[in-house]
Amino acid sequence: MNAVPAGVVGVLDVLGLKPREITVLKDVPLENGSWLLEMVDGGRVVLRRYHAHATVPDLSYEHEVLSYLAGAGWIVPEPIGELVRCDNLWYCPTRYVPGTATDPEDSLYRRRRGRDLARLHCALRDFGAQLGQRPGWKAQHTGVTVHTSIDWYACLRALTEVSPRLASWASDAADQARDALDAVGAAELPVTLVHGDFHEQNVHYHNGQLAGVIDFGLTHIDSRPYELAIARTYRSPETIPAYREELGRNGWPLSELEEAALGPINSAFRVDMAAWQMEQGRTTGNYDLAMIERQLYRTGTRPP
Repeated sequence: MNAVPAGVVGVLDVLGLKPREITVLKDVPLENGSWLLEMVDGGRVVLRRYHAHATVPDLSYEHEVLSYLAGAGWIVPEPIGELVRCDNLWYCPTRYVPGTATDPEDSLYRRRRGRDLARLHCALRDFGAQLGQRPGWKAQHTGVTVHTSIDWYACLRALTEVSPRLASWASDAADQARDALDAVGAAELPVTLVHGDFHEQNVHYHNGQLAGVIDFGLTHIDSRPYELAIARTYRSPETIPAYREELGRNGWPLSELEEAALGPINSAFRVDMAAWQMEQGRTTGNYDLAMIERQLYRTGTRPP
């Protein structure tokens, strides 16, 4: 058995799980972590550790989405045990999702991911209205950032002390994103339950077929244009056309407003990515200025 943190061993004892082998999948302090448990009977389980800011209401929301999809026949990392608290972090055993990500994707898999995203949205369409918004979240087009805990103006003030140029650029980018959203009437955008990170690393395939979808840590109520932005479709040109086609086959095509909002939402999403980096710098004192600049370039706003 590989060496594992004492906290993981303690959680396994509480859960009564006795794997014959443990493999570290990811272990970054205070961030999400996961361990593959090879059980004596040949089964596989993934023990997940959630990031330091995760709360029970937040995780319960995610688990409800996973359980709903599993009940609808999707292969997802649904919880298969209770949440366990250890060293101020939450852990939970989850279903193992087989298959592997296709990275880099070729055009065939980029189209396939678009179709699978459309199918996922159709599966979640009715459930979002029942579930409501995730605690601490809001739709991208309703503010600078999707996180209600981030104070945008505090982030700007703090960044000004470190880099007045980047702070001015971020302010301009946020204003331009808001103007572009207003121009297309984004306040009227319909919303639904989204995966929140449907890029190639989180979609598993086996023998050319969808094997499962992982990482619902950002799932919440938002617009379909936002989902396409955070799915990084800017680097996957075949994904959106395939997504459109599959939606059409399912009788739920993108509306004219949603089509018009694709560009403005993508710019707003990049501002949000910069805001997240700014918040991390404000709270830790360590700014990744290169990452902030990279996100601001992608907004399409010219630097000062």
